[in-house]
Amino acid sequence: MKKVLIAGMASLVLAGCGSGSDDQATGKISLGMSDAPVDGLEKVCVAFDNITVHHTGGSESSWSATSFAADQSSATCVPDGLSIPEDENGQPKFMVINLLDYQGSKALQVLSDEVLLAGQYTQMRLSVLEKGSYTDGTPYSHVVTDTDAVEGIRVPSGELKLDGFTVEADSTQAYTIEFDLRKSMVLNANGYQLKPRGVRVVENTAVATIGGTVDTALCSNDLSNAFVYIYPLSNGGEFGDLGSEHEPLTSAAVDPVTGQYSVGYLPLDTYDLNLVCNGNEDDPEQANDLLTVETTIYDQILGTDGLTVNF
Repeated sequence: MKKVLIAGMASLVLAGCGSGSDDQATGKISLGMSDAPVDGLEKVCVAFDNITVHHTGGSESSWSATSFAADQSSATCVPDGLSIPEDENGQPKFMVINLLDYQGSKALQVLSDEVLLAGQYTQMRLSVLEKGSYTDGTPYSHVVTDTDAVEGIRVPSGELKLDGFTVEADSTQAYTIEFDLRKSMVLNANGYQLKPRGVRVVENTAVATIGGTVDTALCSNDLSNAFVYIYPLSNGGEFGDLGSEHEPLTSAAVDPVTGQYSVGYLPLDTYDLNLVCNGNEDDPEQANDLLTVETTIYDQILGTDGLTVNF
């Protein structure tokens, strides 16, 4: 078991500014997205057309696709020879992102310098297109499996309801929406479903990245299914599998050739790290899967330049 004390890094920007009381002060929001990897998928294309935030004072602010960085949509998510449908003004009706292009510490900025009322926001909602398709039948939101099968993505109620955040007057805040797809993307009788579980809104000034290398001998010289699981100290030393009461906060795939792994946007905290050699058998919809765990003990402080933890 490796115990890690986290401290500092950054990506998505939420800038608060203005003067006077919090009721009248405004800020600016810039929004990006990042992802932790999922098993067995080559693409995870999420199409969205609206982002809404709810202020504790009762007001809501929202942005449609005309405010998004639509030119940053993932071209690989749009079928060859086709394009994203446009509205009557010639603007794309939605933005689509292949989340697998933005893993580890990578992120894609979606909104830039949007004015927002200062104060506490209790919720962020991302409207995902689970219906609709291009003229060739490819769903707007879809996955491509490692067997090249294309399947649509379902989202309960068509929205991902995410955590809240704070915009302070006369200061700047930074946040990232981090998709942990090993938790949030599940395959069941209804097909592939994207759930809010495992999708986190994190403050960039209080997050960091852990990376390192795993000795192949620890997993019987086969790292093809190896993952590093990161547990918060609040688990109290309980290390469950995905879907359990004491599941990890997140996990990182180990490269089967180089043995390297990386996980970004971890909130500052003390964490325990486990090496799991058969992470492919961990079903996020089912607790108590039988995992092969290699445990060692290591204490290390993660500074603002990041941390390398080798197993």
